[in-house]
Amino acid sequence: MSFSAKQRADFMEAMASSGLPMKRMMVGTGAASLGDAVTLTKTAFGCGFAAALIMPPFFFRDAGDDGILSFFAALFARTDPPRNGVLLYNFPRMSGIAFRPPLVARLLTEFPETIGGMKDSSNDADLQREVLTAHPGLAVFPGSERDLLAAMRRGDAGCISGSVALWPELAQAVFRDGEEEPGQRLAELRAALDGVPFIPAVRYLTARQRDEPEWERAMPPQRALTPEERRALRSEREGG
Repeated sequence: MSFSAKQRADFMEAMASSGLPMKRMMVGTGAASLGDAVTLTKTAFGCGFAAALIMPPFFFRDAGDDGILSFFAALFARTDPPRNGVLLYNFPRMSGIAFRPPLVARLLTEFPETIGGMKDSSNDADLQREVLTAHPGLAVFPGSERDLLAAMRRGDAGCISGSVALWPELAQAVFRDGEEEPGQRLAELRAALDGVPFIPAVRYLTARQRDEPEWERAMPPQRALTPEERRALRSEREGG
């Protein structure tokens, strides 16, 4: 959200020309402005992304369910998404707006062939369970790998998490095999990030893994970890 619509569109176009399998890719296209959300979502589908992950418009938090519904109606009318090509992005801590079960039900009733899933970065197991019970065909993804085994057992489709990039092979093994010991290790690794700002922590650990300090360069208002935060993160990962 710190990048302009043009920067985000340029990034999508670079991905599309990279040779990566676009049918396995999704991209976030949410924006506070309907026009920006339209531009980004059209760009995403034009580039061949399999899905667009869309937050609700997050400035006018008193718009209510009717306002959110009208936003998505206008967005879909102007972008013509492919079947199941949209995932709702539930992140109320950042957006201030929650995709509660009644709103999800209204959106799925109104757009039954457009919305294929939901990412729940509130990581609310009860919410996910209620949504899956009402809509068993929906693909629901928590926003953390911490409880991946439990999520899979309640019917979630996997997870969508930035920190998975730090340990992709382990996360894949947990998802594939469903074994307790690797699942516990994955949970411990993810929990070690809790005491420091999440995005700077992921960037710091990526820089260390790759020996590329450029990964810590951030777009304001994001920042690098402080020396104290780095020490706290290393201590937590090393068991104190």
